Amino acid sequence: MSKETIHSRWQAAVSAAARQALSVRWRTTTNALRAAQLEYRSLYSADEVDIRALRKAAQRIEELERLRDALERDPGASHA
Repeated sequence: MSKETIHSRWQAAVSAAARQALSVRWRTTTNALRAAQLEYRSLYSADEVDIRALRKAAQRIEELERLRDALERDPGASHA
């Protein structure tokens, strides 16, 4: 096998692994985002609103949204 073929196969394998890792990370982030949104809604609708907890939940949502947006911008990422 030529060096060019080996390099080509290696590059394809690394690219496939990276796409898979990004896809898993995107799904994990999306699930965490949904959980954070549910927590925020629960905190917001409580009889006594804990402002600190509400702010912390909102910050977590913002961080997860930014992370998911960054993962979505990757042109090679597949989120299926």
